[in-house]
Amino acid sequence: MIPGEIITVSGDIELNKGLPTVTLKVANSGDRPVQVGSHYHFFET
Repeated sequence: MIPGEIITVSGDIELNKGLPTVTLKVANSGDRPVQVGSHYHFFET
C-alpha cells in the first residue's frame, strides 16, 4: 500500500442510491460564482 492510496472496487460507484431527489430553481444575483465546498460550482453539485 502507498500512503494516501485509495483502493476501490471495480466498476461504477453509485452515490445516494435509492434516495429521493429534489429539483430547485435558484438565481445568483451576486457578482461572484457560488461554490459548494471548495471544489465544485453550485450548478455542478
